[in-house]
This record gives sequence, structure tokens and C-alpha cells, in this order.
Amino acid sequence: MRDKPYRPWHPVTVRTDNETPRTDLEIRKADCAALQALAAGIANEEQQKRALGAVLHICGLHQPSWMPSEHGGERDSSFAAGKQHVGFQIRKLISHSLSILTGESNDRPAHDRRTGKPADDRNTDRARQ
Repeated sequence: MRDKPYRPWHPVTVRTDNETPRTDLEIRKADCAALQALAAGIANEEQQKRALGAVLHICGLHQPSWMPSEHGGERDSSFAAGKQHVGFQIRKLISHSLSILTGESNDRPAHDRRTGKPADDRNTDRARQ
């Protein structure tokens, strides 16, 4: 059986053997189960993390968006870049603080940026630098 050429708009397939996916269009069976549990509102903490990882994997964050002409060229590159943009936006939303994302002022007490712990007398000299 001949493999289909890679196209970013092909449907995502689920690997029954739970092996590492070969492309961003494949996910593990456990990832699919985690996505289904998340959609049903019954996912535990591990399943929630697995589902988010699967979504970011499908977005192709770690794949180059550019594709040579034998793999679809400019049209496929544009589609892959769109998928990556969605992944980057999700990653931004989960990694930045709400005050940065909303532009609201932060009235909380100062904290040490390196450790995230509240600033105390030991950190005052470092905070001024």
C-alpha cells in the first residue's frame, strides 16, 4: 500500500498502537481518548494536559510551515502557517499572565521574577538592578 502524500488539510488519524505519531496529522489513541473526555467534561488532570498537548501537536508547532513545491508549495505552506498561528495563540494564552493579556494593572505585591516568590528584604537590592 502506497502512503498518501502529506497534505496539511488531510484528516487527523488515530494510531491504534499508541506509538509516536509520524506527522502532526496523527495522534495516539490515548490522546484521542483524552480529547473525548475533555469534551465530555470528565477529564482528569492528566487527560486535560494530554488533550492540550494533542491540540498543540495537531497545530504543528514543531514543524516548519514552509513546504517545497513537491509537497504542495505555497498553498500548503499557507495552510500550515495558519495551523501554527492557532497553536501559537493557544500557547500564548496559557503561558502569559492574565494581567499581561488583558493589559490591566497589577496591584499585587511585588515578587521575585526569577523564583516567583514574594519579594522580601533579601531581594530588594536585586529588584533595583
